[in-house]
Amino acid sequence: MANDADEPKAPSGDSRKAGTPDLLTDTLAKLWQRSRSEAGNAARWARERLTIRQLRGDRDRMYQKLGKEARHLFEAGELNHPGVGRGVERIRDLEKKIQDLEDQMRAVGIEPEPDPNASV
Repeated sequence: MANDADEPKAPSGDSRKAGTPDLLTDTLAKLWQRSRSEAGNAARWARERLTIRQLRGDRDRMYQKLGKEARHLFEAGELNHPGVGRGVERIRDLEKKIQDLEDQMRAVGIEPEPDPNASV
């Protein structure tokens, strides 16, 4: 028979039990902190994506405004460039086609929807 001195003794008190919950508590605390940090990062980047989307919309509206201004300057004779002239002519053609189709719709009693870019 083995004598009692050869067998490892259980730690006195609850030190073994106390060590496991401490490790678990520490691990859970670290996981919680990391998840909060990651959630914060995700929220930050979501806000940045929204900001980029809004800035792109602002830029696109500015391009529209600039294009309309260039057209008016071209038609007033204050801007003379062949590329602008071709663009203005293409816009006139498109506007004529739109007007023709809207007139056809009105002729049969259908009111076309308003142009969302008419005031831009």
